Amino acid sequence: MANHVHFTIHIEGIDDEQFNKSVKTEKRTIKDWNDNDMEITELLEIEEQPFMANVDKEFDKDGHLIGAYDWYCNNVGAKWCHIEEMQDGYISGYSAWRQPHELVINILEFYATKYNTEVSASMTYEDEFRNFMGKQYYGVEYNSEAAEAGEVSDLFDAYEEDCIETDGTELMEQFDELYPSLNSSDNDFEWHEEHEVDGETIYPYEVMDELADQFWERA
Repeated sequence: MANHVHFTIHIEGIDDEQFNKSVKTEKRTIKDWNDNDMEITELLEIEEQPFMANVDKEFDKDGHLIGAYDWYCNNVGAKWCHIEEMQDGYISGYSAWRQPHELVINILEFYATKYNTEVSASMTYEDEFRNFMGKQYYGVEYNSEAAEAGEVSDLFDAYEEDCIETDGTELMEQFDELYPSLNSSDNDFEWHEEHEVDGETIYPYEVMDELADQFWERA
């Protein structure tokens, strides 16, 4: 089973209405806990979204994406990816093993070209076991050669900017510096148990979460 990598993406440079116009949903009827019909609204799959309209893809007669594994790896950045929320320039979800780097690239190029303007993005990502976590920044540049050639679908190229990363090992080193009297490397160390350190009551897992939050604030 693949590790979940949770991510959030913020798109800047266009207004909320412009962003939301290219996000599509569908209404579905499902059963609730009492077996009654309940209508819900869900996002269409990534390959069906307008912001991926310029990415080559093929569907079979039943409407399923052909070569989905390779398509997702090449155009989204993970073998599967689920977007839970996408509205007003904000996107959140989770993917398999890796953050959806290529997805951000495609989204930026789509919006920049659609509205003929420079857009930017930032993405935070975190492996569910904190094997890695980071924040990546992105921008776009105008493709003058494509413009001269009349290639209106390729007017902007997205690129990576700064990326700041850390992982659970580095966070543990910070923890050990704060509480050297605790033997966190012991296999029997209880991360969810209460500990008394110099008159202070702590829960190690809460301290680790605080250190992670501090990383996000600095990134």
